[in-house]
This record gives sequence, C-alpha cells and structure tokens, in this order.
Amino acid sequence: MERLIKGPGAVLATRNVHADVIDSPSPGLNFTFGNGQGLPAGYSLLLYGPPRGGKSIICSALSGQVHRNDPDAFVVKYNTEFREDAQLDDSQRKVWGIDPDRYIGYDRNDPEIFDHIEKDLAANCQDGMKLKLVIIDSINMMQGRRAMNADTVMQQQVGDNAATIQEGLRRILPIQRKHNFALILTSHVRSVMDKKAANAANVYLTHDTAVRPAVSWAVQHHCEYFMFVNPAGGVDGKKDMLGNEFKSDGAKDMYGNEDRMGHKVRVRMMDSTIGPKGRNAEFTLDYRKGMINIHEEVFTLGKERGIIVRPNNTMYEFDGKSWKGEAAILAALKDDKQLQQKILQELKTRDLAGFYGSGEAPTDEEKKATGLTFE
Repeated sequence: MERLIKGPGAVLATRNVHADVIDSPSPGLNFTFGNGQGLPAGYSLLLYGPPRGGKSIICSALSGQVHRNDPDAFVVKYNTEFREDAQLDDSQRKVWGIDPDRYIGYDRNDPEIFDHIEKDLAANCQDGMKLKLVIIDSINMMQGRRAMNADTVMQQQVGDNAATIQEGLRRILPIQRKHNFALILTSHVRSVMDKKAANAANVYLTHDTAVRPAVSWAVQHHCEYFMFVNPAGGVDGKKDMLGNEFKSDGAKDMYGNEDRMGHKVRVRMMDSTIGPKGRNAEFTLDYRKGMINIHEEVFTLGKERGIIVRPNNTMYEFDGKSWKGEAAILAALKDDKQLQQKILQELKTRDLAGFYGSGEAPTDEEKKATGLTFE
C-alpha cells in the first residue's frame, strides 16, 4: 500500500486543547466550561442574554484575568455599541485588573473589523504580538456590507448582516487557529414564539418566556461554547450565603431605600461541541470591586461535586480537616486562599481526567492520561 501524502492543513491530534485556557476570577463561571475550566485558546464563545445581564462584565473579567495570568498577553476588543469609554474607564480597568498597555479597545461597528483581524492583527501576531483574546461586543450591532454603503436607511438590505458576518467569520477562522487566540462574541436575544421549538439547543427557558441568541446559523456554527447570562432573580440574588444583603452602608434614596451595591449573576452553558453541556453556576458582582465572595463559589462547587465530604448533616470534611456547620467552613475558606486552591485544583483534575462520577478522585493513571502535570 502506498504511503498517504499529507497535504496542507493535515493535523494529528497530539495536544490537549484544554491545557491552555482563558479563565476568569469566578470558579463557578470557569466550571461551566468543564475540562480545563476555561475557554481553550484558539476557540470561540458565544455569550448571550438580556440587556444588562452581565455579558460585558464577563468580557472584562476574562480580559483582566488574561493579563494577570500572562504578563505579555494582549486583548483586543471591538465595542460595536460605542460604549468603550463608559464601560472601561480607568476605574473599571483597575477593578478587573486590565493593563491599559496591553488592552486595545475600538469603538466601531463597520464590517471591516474582520479585515482588521485577518490582516492587521495577523501581521502583529506574526511580528511577535502575543494576542490571547479578541472580543466583539456585540455581533448584532455590526453593519452589513451593503448597508454600510447605502445612503439611506430606507433601502432594504435583506440578509445583508447574516451574509457579511458569515463571510467575516470564515475569513478569520484560520487566523484564529493559527495564532491561537480565543474569540468571544456577545449577542442580544430574541423571544421564541413557537413553544414547540423551545426545547431546541441554545434556547433558554424562564418561567414566562423562552429566548434564543439573535444570531445567524453561521455564528452558531463558528462557536464551540454557548453561554446564557442573566441576573439571578429572587431574594437570594441580592444577598450572600449568610444572608447579608448587597446594600450600601446607610446611604439612602428619597424613599428611604439603601443603594444596591451588587447582585448575583447566573450563567448556564447551554451547549458545547468540545465540553460538557448544561452546567449552571453563579457569581457575585460588586459594582465597585468586581467579582467577590469567591469562597462561596468554592464551597458550593466542592460540596456539589463530592470534593468536600459530608459525613453527617452538620459536618464538612476535606483534606483531613473538618468543620461544624456551613458558617464555619465558609469562614475558613474566606480566610485561606490556599485551601480554596486545593479544592479548585481537585475539581480541575477530575474534569481533565474525564471523571464525573461519585466523588472518588481520579487514579494516577487517569491523571497521567490527560497529558498534564498536577501539583
């Protein structure tokens, strides 16, 4: 038999793409990706949800974490809603840990964004720029090619936006893979009027409505992860696990109500082609400090995944230590960042080993099979 000659583009899968990920300060948000607990470098996430649901917040959190994780990494964002100055002024950049010297933000919504990625950013990467993340916030506000050249809004351009975005994504995909940068697209939502269609992938159901991302099939084909983002409703969304409300300390409005200083945000991984589907999580957003109460997320994840063991109704155990009551273990986690990291490392180890079982840790052989080194 003659030897097969491999042509351009031939790939032999020898690496674990989940070994290099874009993550956030929120363990819960990271957990929804499974595997490496984050968005793999070179791959794409579609973030969608209602207005002011938390999409741009997640983009900022991921951008800041990129800079904290890698002192040479760059982030580029195209703000098609022209809110860059308002959303990421000096104070907000400090909240999220974004380095202004390694963050490039644009206020533009023209379709030449794709040309800029394909040509200019690719050239920068070729010259040594370590580009880790590109964000388009939002994909819905980009203009189509024909609409961009029209001299009146009265000229209808049926299918223009969908065709423009499809061609643009097709052109940047090889660049994205070659230079190994992650891509985040944010999207508005549309109501699903046909209730029979509400069980389809990427449709989020609430108590009174169903919504889906307001994007074309091309966008959905391009992205590997589909995450729904919305504020946590109800009383629990406005207080921490010990019952403390997210309010200002005494300052009130003209009706005697204290200012709200934060709320919880819920995320659900609606679908994924390279990770687990359907995982839910939430994080706490403080309007002045960013993501807070990380210890609560660590506790909940550890308990629900069987890493923190409950021998009875009052005790919690992990790593040879025990605590009586929820308040006690929460206090211990809040004060001990190393303890948090041990739990999160075990969580990641189990995901990378493909272990989703009864709570037993993966064997050394299972860990070795991931191709990664664990501390």
